[in-house]
Amino acid sequence: MKPAVIVDVDGTLADVSGIRHYVLDDPEKKLFAKFHGASGLVPPVDSVATVTRALDAAGLTIVVLTSRREQWRHVTRRWLAKWEIPFHALGMRADHDNRRDDDVKRDLLTRMRRLYDLDPVLAIDDNPTVIALWRSLGIPTVRVPGWDEQHPRPDDRET
Repeated sequence: MKPAVIVDVDGTLADVSGIRHYVLDDPEKKLFAKFHGASGLVPPVDSVATVTRALDAAGLTIVVLTSRREQWRHVTRRWLAKWEIPFHALGMRADHDNRRDDDVKRDLLTRMRRLYDLDPVLAIDDNPTVIALWRSLGIPTVRVPGWDEQHPRPDDRET
């Protein structure tokens, strides 16, 4: 099995603080299309980008798992390339999948393990429900700060 690091995108690799208002201002009317459309313009979280590059250079397999929908794959890949974020696999939410982030990521990890024979040795994320998932699976997890300050309501389903 290949030792792997799971890294999230929004709020973890990507500093989305400047565009998060699209999905926070009105919980009944989240503007995910505007959020993801603008996500290609945000800067990285420098510390996470630096650590990700170092882990890749050390020979670990970088697996980016995001709750972004497949329709945003091109934006996501372009953003990762622009900021020279290395990755070996990119798992994304299906376009019509409205489940919670932790449910989506559990399934993405199962698929990635099967496809690439991965052994996750570390995860980096900002979402408390996803962090709890990784830890429940025995994966050491680094919590990127910011989620609690920006998510007064813990509803992480993409609708």
